[in-house]
Amino acid sequence: MDIRQPIIHDRHIVKQAFQQLTKGDKITFEHPKDLTIVTCRNKGTLKDRIIPHLQGFEEKSILEANMEYLGLELVVLKDDRLPWRNTFKFEMLNDYLNSGQCKTKYFMCLDAIDVIWVDEPQRVIEIFESYDCEALFMSTNSLDGYDCMPETKEWVDAMDGSGRYLNSGVYIGKTSFIKRVIKEAMKYALPHGVTMDGYRDYLKSKPSDYPKGSQDQDIFRYIEPKFFPKLKVDYYNAMAFRS
Repeated sequence: MDIRQPIIHDRHIVKQAFQQLTKGDKITFEHPKDLTIVTCRNKGTLKDRIIPHLQGFEEKSILEANMEYLGLELVVLKDDRLPWRNTFKFEMLNDYLNSGQCKTKYFMCLDAIDVIWVDEPQRVIEIFESYDCEALFMSTNSLDGYDCMPETKEWVDAMDGSGRYLNSGVYIGKTSFIKRVIKEAMKYALPHGVTMDGYRDYLKSKPSDYPKGSQDQDIFRYIEPKFFPKLKVDYYNAMAFRS
């Protein structure tokens, strides 16, 4: 598996990649002192949120297991409400960022169920700094949500034209700026958003108040133009691999 990025965000290969990482001599990565890494998940089992390929990571997510193995520090924010809604992430992050607990210059948020590290976190900071922005999101070819915001898609396509779009499974930024972005996202996160099972029907209904109550990624995509160029997308995924 020839992957040069320091992170993998791909549910179909993360387990195999993690197994390869643990086959040789024990590896320990250095955690940058100025970086806080956070993930958001539900309490209890993740069984309903992972694909069969990820069997074995129902209780401790693959990200948690990966970072523990590598000696990296992870802040795990948990919520016991079910069914899980991705807008819960905004509430959890907003509370955490306003609690005073995060004192680092940089803040990073990673999906719990299908993200792993395969190289030093300092590389991500260096990639982020090379973009001359205050927040950097990875990208995907998924078009989810853009049918409900065609003007936003037109804006993104005019900006880049790569056919890739913001993915919220991996992002990094200056903590003070991420705090502002999450505050803006909260305007659309409440009341609590659509369930994962109901998401496709929600999009088909073309809700008039979209993206209020949509998935977290849709909301990030909707507010992206508001924060550009301080918020940018890593269209060629230098920091995170995704097939």
